[in-house]
Amino acid sequence: MTLPYEGIRMIDFTQLEQGPSGTQVLADYGVDVIKVERMDVGEIGRKQVPQINGVSLYYMANNRNKRSLSMDVRTEEAKEIVYRLVEGADIVASNFRPGVMDRLGFGYDRLSEINPRIIWAAASGYGLSGPYEKRIGQDLLAQAMSGLMSMTGERDGPPTPTGTWIADYMAAMLFAQGMMIALAAREKTGRGQVVESNLLNTMIASHLQENAGVLNLGQEYPRPERGSGHSGSGPLYAIYRCKDDKYFALMGGLIDDGLERVCRALDIQPPLTEDPRFKDLNPGNEEAWTMRPVLEEAFMRFTRAEVEERFERAELPPGSVYELEEVFRDRQVRHNDMVIEVEHPAYGTVKLTGFPFKLSDTPATLRRSPPVVGEHNEEVLGELGYTSARIRELQSAGVVGSENLERDRDAAAD
Repeated sequence: MTLPYEGIRMIDFTQLEQGPSGTQVLADYGVDVIKVERMDVGEIGRKQVPQINGVSLYYMANNRNKRSLSMDVRTEEAKEIVYRLVEGADIVASNFRPGVMDRLGFGYDRLSEINPRIIWAAASGYGLSGPYEKRIGQDLLAQAMSGLMSMTGERDGPPTPTGTWIADYMAAMLFAQGMMIALAAREKTGRGQVVESNLLNTMIASHLQENAGVLNLGQEYPRPERGSGHSGSGPLYAIYRCKDDKYFALMGGLIDDGLERVCRALDIQPPLTEDPRFKDLNPGNEEAWTMRPVLEEAFMRFTRAEVEERFERAELPPGSVYELEEVFRDRQVRHNDMVIEVEHPAYGTVKLTGFPFKLSDTPATLRRSPPVVGEHNEEVLGELGYTSARIRELQSAGVVGSENLERDRDAAAD
């Protein structure tokens, strides 16, 4: 099967999540991603916890379908290898702080001299230039500076970060999108270009609708009432606790006759639409929060499973709030193939997140498990025309990693 980006090659210097998650998207759809790593230890993300068989599961999550080439890029011989790779490559990706790639000799100006068609993609914290250029970029800081954190949490509580590294992941997706667009542009112009993605811009763009309200009307978005799904929404767009101490997300305020259906599903008598305290309230706005205690009491009469069944009968969208381990037992999640298994002789069997979007004709495939450090040294150098003898010389000189030789010796000793 031909994949959309088959024949495209990327030289990947990225680490941790923002970079590797983005380059993995292209790898899943056919790009030959050669991951350049430090010898022996590899990229710093390999040491994160939790681990399985001595390697980080976070690393495993971000690096399938890639090849690993371990080198000491400070040496002239290793730089020459990178330059030879660039001659036949399409993309060079990194997420170091601005200036690092230039100091290594791999900046856009230098690499575009070697290959004018090269796409030089850089993911960063704040951008490649500007007053914050030298600052360390980090997910939590981007959530804070973008305004996202100030809108998240409960009105009487502090600003609250999300439960995952959302800035890293979303910036990774925009990083991938930028590289894809640059590849499409090159088909028209014949030229490469610089692609930039950063955490701060990503998080600002994540609330583009609220931004329009702020910029044009001075609209305010304080943190919402306790349990609310969004600032300005009422009690029919909120989270409720059930009898079994599990939670349920209610979206009744966004559908026709939502309040009537909710009352019918939860056996609320008299219906809130007929209760003189609430019948003139708009259930979708903040004034309607006076009815939340009635809804809370109603939810507490049923387990989460019972609420879900009742909502389905009332043609209301069920919204069970899953704990993370529950997610992968859901029948729709299983149907969507959102869990895939990786087999690796060093790591064993590892379960990873599946491909989130599907193509009917050229779907993503799992072709390579996340590589061990330097797993493809000999393979990649051989493709560049290096002889076995020359590869051994480079390994002996500490230019290229000799991890495969060490693994072979360890295996023989066992």
